[in-house]
Amino acid sequence: MTIETTPTTEQRTSVVTATLTSAFDECYRRFSDRPAVIGEDGERLTYAELGNRARRLAGGLAELGMGAGDRAIVLLQNRPECFVIDHALAAGGFVRVALSYRLHAREIAQIAADCDPVVAFVDAEREVEFAAAAAEAGLSMTIVAVDAPRTEIALRFDALLESAEIEPPHVVPEDLAWLPYTSGTTGEPKGVMLSHRSVLACARNLMVALDRIESDDVVLHVAPLTHLSGYLSVPYTLGGAAHLCAAKFEPVAALTAIAEHRVTVLPAVPTMLNMLLPHLESGSWNTDTLHTVLYGGSAIAPERLRRLVNCLGEVFVQGYGLTEVPFPLASLSKHEHRFDPDAPVPARLASAGRVIPFVEVRLVTPDGDIAAEGEEGEIQARGDTTMLGYWNRPAATADVLLADGWAATGDIGRFEDGFLHIVDRKKDMIVSGGFNVFPAEIEAAISALEGVAEVAVIGVPDPRWGEAVKAVVVVREGFDVAEGDIDAVCLERIASYKRPRSVEFVGELPKTGSGKIQRHVLRSRHWAGQERRIGG
Repeated sequence: MTIETTPTTEQRTSVVTATLTSAFDECYRRFSDRPAVIGEDGERLTYAELGNRARRLAGGLAELGMGAGDRAIVLLQNRPECFVIDHALAAGGFVRVALSYRLHAREIAQIAADCDPVVAFVDAEREVEFAAAAAEAGLSMTIVAVDAPRTEIALRFDALLESAEIEPPHVVPEDLAWLPYTSGTTGEPKGVMLSHRSVLACARNLMVALDRIESDDVVLHVAPLTHLSGYLSVPYTLGGAAHLCAAKFEPVAALTAIAEHRVTVLPAVPTMLNMLLPHLESGSWNTDTLHTVLYGGSAIAPERLRRLVNCLGEVFVQGYGLTEVPFPLASLSKHEHRFDPDAPVPARLASAGRVIPFVEVRLVTPDGDIAAEGEEGEIQARGDTTMLGYWNRPAATADVLLADGWAATGDIGRFEDGFLHIVDRKKDMIVSGGFNVFPAEIEAAISALEGVAEVAVIGVPDPRWGEAVKAVVVVREGFDVAEGDIDAVCLERIASYKRPRSVEFVGELPKTGSGKIQRHVLRSRHWAGQERRIGG
């Protein structure tokens, strides 16, 4: 089945012929006196001040030797400087490489070696660790510490703001703007090349899905700006909203901020909403100003979603997409979250919603045919948000970018009554707490233990995290390996959120005739009876 909702070229001209550079410049002029960014300490920047700081920071980066197309790593928790940096990179025609703050230093160094950044923005907490990992890998770049005085290994962020404003560069929509990294099934991180056109087209699609963006909106960013919140920040910036930054998510702190700052918009991953639910059901919090909660990354159990709607009303919007074809490809709107409290939970609440305008989606069976209504097939998408390709990986690019502009997602879905249901994943990726986790890199870490003969890592249902990481381990004869040993080796090598939450020791792993481990067999007993076999 193919859903086609792409409008004419003329209908998308006003957005996708712009660049982030020109679009942000217009925001500084149009909303000059309105608050743009608010810090946890109450610090505020107007749009005019944001633009001024961004252009000065871009000038400072140019003085350090950055030129158009050069990369800058951003390794920060949510804070006002994130917006200044993002806008400075756009102002200079530089490329944003925003990384998860929770990545292990070795993982960050691996990415840095791949993208060859000129500059890296870090905070005091990770400055020394990052510098050591970069030096060990033989990397040379300028490190800028955003919250510390100048040290032997880092420049002071504020010093760069004393530079002269950069001269506007020549930037075109096809130029590279963002380079987010995603891991492949081999465990090697891949840079996803998103152009100015891609990022702004994503913003346009979000505007369609959200249906309400106003200049007096206040957006609370508790989800990482490197992921969901970063994408959502662009359309709300184009609409003149204020962005409230929170470094970490904590339910009581988030609800307090919603009440005190009269927050209207909350981007969140399902794990956060699950953690908020008991507090919301207590009835002790004022959330009257909240009119939009955008969630994505994994599913929310329909019954839990019903409870959330009971607490907050029809404020929820779900978005589905992926790094290579940024969300939303499909969206479940606010009114589609409506239900009769006396009736069974509607099936659409378990779906990713309807395909949005400006996007085409088709489902392709293993035989290469277009799937019929209710039949499962690989989700393939076509639209102007699609990546340019993987950084320095033409073979991997060819596997995803197909003929005639179609992109393979690796997800399996089916259409029912126009709603797209995500039911499985061709790849073995696990989505835990909104973060993508790939088995191969965890298996490589665990295999470093001499006593491990074989290991398979899978995702299993978890009411809090959507999916939890589980390791199934075969121990070598004559060795004694405990769960604590596995946890310790993972702690040394990978990010904490990738560590297995459970370990099972078995005598052997199920395999194909050619000797390949059958992860789907290991997963099947955990997901039996689940409507959605990923993300739960």
